[in-house]
Amino acid sequence: MTPEELHNIYQAESDFWWYEGMRAITWALLDRLLPPGLACGLDAGCGTGMNAREFERRYGIRMYGVDLALLGIQYCKKRTFDRAAVASVLTLPFADHSFDLVSSLDVFPVLPPGGDEQALREFRRVLRPGGWLVLRVAAFHALRSRHSQYVAERHRYRVGELLRKLAAVDFRLVRWTYANSLLSPIAWLKFRIWENLTRQEPQSGVAVTLPMSLNRLLLAALQSEAALIRSGFRLAFGQSLMVVARKPG
Repeated sequence: MTPEELHNIYQAESDFWWYEGMRAITWALLDRLLPPGLACGLDAGCGTGMNAREFERRYGIRMYGVDLALLGIQYCKKRTFDRAAVASVLTLPFADHSFDLVSSLDVFPVLPPGGDEQALREFRRVLRPGGWLVLRVAAFHALRSRHSQYVAERHRYRVGELLRKLAAVDFRLVRWTYANSLLSPIAWLKFRIWENLTRQEPQSGVAVTLPMSLNRLLLAALQSEAALIRSGFRLAFGQSLMVVARKPG
């Protein structure tokens, strides 16, 4: 993640439609699954600390964070999230059985080949028996964009691949769904046709300032998905894939 993009994320996370909408989808997925009383968690690849702070606020979990980018940790401190340090998700600096929950949101797509499998082994190691794992990854190579190139995205997933990798390290699936689905046809036209026709260079997708009406319209699409997911519906296609799993025991 470049310093410029971390700055863009820090500026946009509070009210940009994608961030606000994906948080709504995340809570819709987790609210009926996570039990009360989870003591501590880890946001692996915590970025600017926004998601870790939201986990604390919503579920009362004492969160820790790691990220490779020193600037990300500095932004964490600006958010008064002080339990964050520079470290890799591939070699977590924590003892075995340290956490009740590990979240890793949009980290796997930028890892080197085999990095996702190593990260899963590390997540399993630091989780306590019965601990919860929350993953979000980019989905479907056909939906790769200039923004994907800008953030050095290496890989996009389908559900079968990710579930096989979870099973290989003995995680037990709880629930999965795709997300950001309703806008996928528009995204495909933009990413596969318009960006190619106009020969656009790799660029941030969150640095733009949208008209408030458009931002609200796009947010409404994700909020509609959140309502469907909260009711138990599983979306079969989308730009993101979310999985909740547990360590046995």
